[in-house]
Amino acid sequence: MLYQVTFPVRYYEADPMGIVHHSEYIRYFEIARDTWLKSVGFDHKKCMEENLVFPVVSIHCDYKISAKFGQDVTVTAEITEFTGATVTFHQQVLDPHGNVCADGEVKLAFINTKLGHVVRCPESLRATFDGKY
Repeated sequence: MLYQVTFPVRYYEADPMGIVHHSEYIRYFEIARDTWLKSVGFDHKKCMEENLVFPVVSIHCDYKISAKFGQDVTVTAEITEFTGATVTFHQQVLDPHGNVCADGEVKLAFINTKLGHVVRCPESLRATFDGKY
């Protein structure tokens, strides 16, 4: 299932020429994952109450064209793999014309903060990731 969210590029995300700084695309990826998670009923607050966090294990991003201040960007998130211990997303940032600004892959693990180590995805969250790709 492809999730997408659209929002404007803010002034502070761009350099003096109006070009989005490369680090912002990683933040954009996170915004899409966070809003998707919230849309299916698992915001970070709820996850933290269950002693669960999702640290990034690996991230890869190919930059294609620059997003610019004043544009709206659409950021996508789609689960491509769920192992029970990790979840991998394919993500893109698109300009207003649908051109790909950035294309990437983000892999997250599940950590129980109370136990202090990696765990398998809890049952309460498993159905959210299972079958979504």
